Amino acid sequence: MRQSLQHTFMGRLAAFGVSVAVLWALFFVVGPRVVAHLPALQHYGEVQDIYGIRSGQLYYTDVEMSQQAEINSRSTWRFTPTGPASGASGATGTAD
Repeated sequence: MRQSLQHTFMGRLAAFGVSVAVLWALFFVVGPRVVAHLPALQHYGEVQDIYGIRSGQLYYTDVEMSQQAEINSRSTWRFTPTGPASGASGATGTAD
């Protein structure tokens, strides 16, 4: 039984190593090649460089543009016009 547990541990360790190798290859080999062949992704990267945006920060509020966008979005929903209040007199333009 001891041998089967050790074999399982070695199998798991090997699977972990293969997983790390696959992820490394995707991030550092495949990813840059895909970006190099797609003009839209190249433009996206250039825009990030121009505005000094690091995409990882967008999930937090460390980027001023992200903060302003959040404020504008909240204000849009908070101050959305709802029309005339119900029961308001003079809304139709007729005299009482």
